[in-house]
Amino acid sequence: MKLARQLERRLEGALDQLAGKIFRGGLHVSELAARVAREAELAEFRTPAGPATANRFTLVINPQNLEGDPAPLARRLQIAFTELAAERGWRLEGPVTIDVLADPEVPVGSVSSTATVSSGPVPCWAQLADSKGHIVQISHNRSVIGRSPNSDVVLDQPEVSRTHALVYRQDTQTFIADLGSSNGTWVDGQRVGPDPVPVNTIATVNLGSHRFRFGPCQN
Repeated sequence: MKLARQLERRLEGALDQLAGKIFRGGLHVSELAARVAREAELAEFRTPAGPATANRFTLVINPQNLEGDPAPLARRLQIAFTELAAERGWRLEGPVTIDVLADPEVPVGSVSSTATVSSGPVPCWAQLADSKGHIVQISHNRSVIGRSPNSDVVLDQPEVSRTHALVYRQDTQTFIADLGSSNGTWVDGQRVGPDPVPVNTIATVNLGSHRFRFGPCQN
């Protein structure tokens, strides 16, 4: 299914009534969703952890198409795109921000849009806990775990390689892959290679001899 349709489906029902209070002149929520999806696909780029895309979108329409406050719609779009990015397996460098603005220079019934990458804190979605109760949080989707200070999840342990493993979400599943570490990666006792393997919601992850309990983030 195309990305635009996936985003629209996440908005169906909840926004039908809201959209009627915001837009007039034939402009519909689906057009804004499609524009966000298109911008995200065009903005896709590669990182050491894998594919990423923009997280800040600006949508501009003519004031004649605007009948109410677009802020509630922007918030719903932000939530929907954040969920979709995780399902798609994209890394986002910061929280999703979507602004819907009005400008008379934009033709009536049209949408102008831009997409940019804006760094910032993102919520924790998973964590690693060791036997002593020390917890490290995983925030970015497609996070590199390693000893290097440039890693997304830094583990200052001698048996952990500088870039040891990759953890990410895609298609409602979590995956871990080894990044050529010296001392290996295991999930629930099974050795992990460069090909990503699925991880249960709660799992035991070994990075070298260091054992961690992997699970959802406990905020």
